[in-house]
Amino acid sequence: MPTSQETIKEKIGNPFLVREKLEAAAKEGFTSLTEDDFFLAKWYGLYTHRHEPGFFMLRLKVPGGSLNSAQLKTIARIAAEENKDFADITTRQDIQLHWVSGEKAPAVLEELKGVGITTLGACGDVLRNLVGCPVAGVDKEEYLDASPVLKEAHQFFTGNPEFANLPRKYKVSIAACRDQCQQPEIHCVNFVGCQKLEGGAARPGFDLWLGGGLSTRPYFAQRANLFVPPERVVPVLKAVTEIYRDAPLYRETRSKARFKFLIADWGIEKFRGLLQEKLDFPLEENPSFEEIPDTYKDHVGVHEQKQPGLFYVGVPVLVGRITGNQMRKVADLAERHGDGTIRLTVRQNLLILNISKEKVGNVLEGCEGVGLSVSASPVLRGVLACTGIEFCKLAVTETKARAREIVRYLEARVRLEEPLRIHVTGCPNTCAQSPIAHIGLQGSKVKAGDQMIEAYDVALGGQLGKDRAFNRFIVRKIPAAEIAERLTQLLLGYKKLRRPGELFNDFCKRLGDEGCASLLSGQGSSG
Repeated sequence: MPTSQETIKEKIGNPFLVREKLEAAAKEGFTSLTEDDFFLAKWYGLYTHRHEPGFFMLRLKVPGGSLNSAQLKTIARIAAEENKDFADITTRQDIQLHWVSGEKAPAVLEELKGVGITTLGACGDVLRNLVGCPVAGVDKEEYLDASPVLKEAHQFFTGNPEFANLPRKYKVSIAACRDQCQQPEIHCVNFVGCQKLEGGAARPGFDLWLGGGLSTRPYFAQRANLFVPPERVVPVLKAVTEIYRDAPLYRETRSKARFKFLIADWGIEKFRGLLQEKLDFPLEENPSFEEIPDTYKDHVGVHEQKQPGLFYVGVPVLVGRITGNQMRKVADLAERHGDGTIRLTVRQNLLILNISKEKVGNVLEGCEGVGLSVSASPVLRGVLACTGIEFCKLAVTETKARAREIVRYLEARVRLEEPLRIHVTGCPNTCAQSPIAHIGLQGSKVKAGDQMIEAYDVALGGQLGKDRAFNRFIVRKIPAAEIAERLTQLLLGYKKLRRPGELFNDFCKRLGDEGCASLLSGQGSSG
């Protein structure tokens, strides 16, 4: 029998209309709201906390990760006064606030709206925050500046009742950088920067990829072998989304209601045919696209922009958790030494843009003064973590604090030459994108005496780019208290046994699963 959550959207129609009910209920502490109302609150970015009745997580919508200093100051004020003085940067270039009380939520939404920030569609079965390259418009090597296209798509879909009731959440990226830092391999729909060769000339645009997604059954996106000019991105995305919206099979079972399953079931050729039927212009083939190898791309450090004399500074934020004071400082630095432009990244970091060469030192010093060192270790740069059991109702383990503990432990014992993607996720839903990590840690439980304690399953070998591969589980149920030491043994073994220039994933393949498991258990030769 269908659950309430599976039928509620059909009963209410446009879920965006729940805002008025939320505002009225706030006056009485949300006591009049039903389970269905709380479910629909997600369409405004509001999730109830795991343990604290009356408090919410509030997810903002930050298209392409683009903020200005006034917006970041507003977020910092809300965090400091309503939110225990911190926020979390997410893997979709969003910001999440916690400890937002039900009574104050409508006022917080209005304050954010006043500085141009929406939460509309940040959660729920809609098109989620659009992911883009955080250096769009300033990257010296980009195919084109995709910012106007991403903004157009955001404006078209946000709050649009025609697309407020998709079978399930729907994730899209639009970026034109050569490094593909937006990770197009893992999103539902992707417009990937490229240039089409025509008569010896290069025409910039996008290569269309479809059907990526993670969670318990991960899929990589597939190339549709189609070239999409910038002016046709929104019409193509609209048509793709309509096909997904109107496919009845993908509403019947919520576990199957993801765009990745539709593409896997139908295949690219069938989907291309349906897409062409919806469009009033011919689709263009794109035979000249070449995929790139996996590279580590986090934009951390000082980088020259395409604008002469200007630089951007990429600042690592450990597991994305940032304090109100740090946000205020970043906003102040962006105002005083740049033009107030700040960008968030899918690696849970932030960038300050448009800094003149003589002011770069001031920015570095200012960040260092609030604990945001640009010269972070490769270990710190490589770690991601989801919300975890601290707030999430689905998680089975702590993640943020555990990841910080892992970083401190590894920094003191292992000297890495390059960052590794180490992703810590609190459950099999993999919100921290653990399947693509070099080292993925997935929360689990293990029995110790008469108690069940937190543990982690360890997977190795995730890779993006043309040789993309999901990682594979090597050891299950390592007690959480032991995980930092076990990873140290693995990485020390890698440093001792690797061949000259051998990358971590290649080392793991050569050693084999048993050899890697031996290092993780402390039985191998790690020195």
